[in-house]
Amino acid sequence: MATRKKPSKEVEPIDIARRLSQSLAEKPLFEKHETPETPEVGDIVRIGDKETEYRVIYVSPNGREVNLEFPGTNLTRNRVQVSELTLAGRAPRKPKEPPKPKIDVEAVREDIDRMRESILDHIQGEVARFKKSLNSKGVSVGGALDEFADATEKHWNEVVETIEEKLEE
Repeated sequence: MATRKKPSKEVEPIDIARRLSQSLAEKPLFEKHETPETPEVGDIVRIGDKETEYRVIYVSPNGREVNLEFPGTNLTRNRVQVSELTLAGRAPRKPKEPPKPKIDVEAVREDIDRMRESILDHIQGEVARFKKSLNSKGVSVGGALDEFADATEKHWNEVVETIEEKLEE
């Protein structure tokens, strides 16, 4: 006995674009909590709108996932997306080094000039007084004290050159 073939139903053409747009319209959009920046180790965070607070113990190199611990326990949550987190508190950060203060070059040069006058004039005056004192007692020192004063001035000029080099850096 031959079975009778059923007549085929007319097939409607499938409109894929329409079906895709309908399915996307029906799909609920997930609410994402944007964090202004990637949390760092030690920060306190919450997942979504929950009240439970976790501490960040690891941040992935790309900054998209973190590992969390429940403080005071061994409970951890691994590979939690940063986009799901809400920042609850920051860990204390090491303060950044303040920038090097700008050097007032003119003020330093004025100090150098003032010190030069003060120190070298004082030394030359004391050498002259000491020389006069020695001569009055009949002791002749020759040019030794003058050489001392000249050597002091020479070394002072070397120090000033070193300071000037540092100021130019």
